[in-house]
Amino acid sequence: MATRFDVRDDTCLPRTAHAYGCRPALRGVARRIARATFVCIVALAAAACGVERTYTAEPIAARIVDADTGAPVEGVNVVAAWQAQGGLEGGNIMGYVTVMEDVTNANGEFSFPGWGPKKWRNGAIRDGAPLLILLKPTYEVRFLWETKYGVEFAPERMSSSWNGKSIALRRFQRSEDEYAQRLTGIRTVLDTLIPQDDCAWRSVPRFLAVVDRQDRAFIDAGSAFGLESIELMEGRADKACGSVKAYVSERGQ
Repeated sequence: MATRFDVRDDTCLPRTAHAYGCRPALRGVARRIARATFVCIVALAAAACGVERTYTAEPIAARIVDADTGAPVEGVNVVAAWQAQGGLEGGNIMGYVTVMEDVTNANGEFSFPGWGPKKWRNGAIRDGAPLLILLKPTYEVRFLWETKYGVEFAPERMSSSWNGKSIALRRFQRSEDEYAQRLTGIRTVLDTLIPQDDCAWRSVPRFLAVVDRQDRAFIDAGSAFGLESIELMEGRADKACGSVKAYVSERGQ
């Protein structure tokens, strides 16, 4: 990961009998060094982004239950995302190596197939992948980051700690405005998913349809907050990926 150096010019020390203060020549040298350092950091970051990596992921199968009753929860939209990050500080979303979706059945079960090997050059998958997003209206949204690796970058072969587990989801009991505010994390995901030129959003049409319906529900309830409509997604998506509205209308049911 590239390291950011904050460079500033120190103020001159007061003149004393033995000090001659700051010298312009020295300040000029310091500035040239700072510029050279910055150029090196940018070059290193660019080189890191260009390194080709090969990734493989194991299958995931789990079950979602109501946190209070233990009963299976049907109709939960589950997204699994393997995000690649990079940039000067290493934290920018550069793309989605793979993103998938599923909806829980009557037993609360969902599953994702394994994938790979897949080559990727634009950034790298970091610790935290796969990210699982659990979304069902009237329930709390959950973002489940993978934390078992204990390293900055994910290994070439990845798995999920939630595989074979039961995941509890709790009903949201407060106002529509509070519920909308709790879903702000969804908007953050859309901010990185929709504009990507790799057309990653086309892998999650049912998830986008639920987001659009929930946004309309907030509007109908008179909430001051919302999510994002299909029309707004349409305006932000890369036109080369096609129409969000038409694609979600066809495949988002």
